[in-house]
Amino acid sequence: MRITSIEPQQRNPTRRNLYVDGVFALGISPETLLRFGLRKGDDVTQDILDSVSKTEELVNAKAAALRYLGVRPRTEREIRDKLRDKEFGDEEIAKTIRELMAAGLVNDHDFACMYIRDQMLKRPAGKMLLMKKLLLLGVEKSVIEQAIKETLDVEGLEQTALQLAREFVRKAKALRKSDSAYKLRNRTASFLGRRGFAWDTIQSALKTLFPSEPEQSNDHAE
Repeated sequence: MRITSIEPQQRNPTRRNLYVDGVFALGISPETLLRFGLRKGDDVTQDILDSVSKTEELVNAKAAALRYLGVRPRTEREIRDKLRDKEFGDEEIAKTIRELMAAGLVNDHDFACMYIRDQMLKRPAGKMLLMKKLLLLGVEKSVIEQAIKETLDVEGLEQTALQLAREFVRKAKALRKSDSAYKLRNRTASFLGRRGFAWDTIQSALKTLFPSEPEQSNDHAE
């Protein structure tokens, strides 16, 4: 078999159409074209064309992953799921992820640390809620625990919980002026629990905001 023509694609001039014996064989990127050193008039075998096609599939998978990463950082599982949705093969997906990880473009630990810092700035939460959100993004529990350990501290969480509680109490008093301190205290505790704070952190905030109310046992967990 012989390459009879290599022509720019009409819709995407950066890519090429490869013709063998006058018949369209496959679309190919300049990167793959250079890698194989293909030129018009070259003799090729089916094995060579299969290798070209396989390499082109990997190039396309990497390009799709990079476009996906261009929107925001992603976890390994997010990249994998995206490429599967685009019907890339398992081998191409695995190779793409390995190359992205080697280049430092995919790193679940770094992602988790960044995500936690971002969340604490935009929508502060306790460890449990952060853990839940990161698990849903595909980050392993051990990786999340390490990221939480590196980015959060007890004092900072207590200050965050207290700040959130103060804002909640302010709004609650404006909306429900008839609520007793006891009821408001319980509602505040429930709010902080939903935000993922541990009960000892919640207790610390309640003691500051409701010093005259008695402590109660609670099943809130971080």
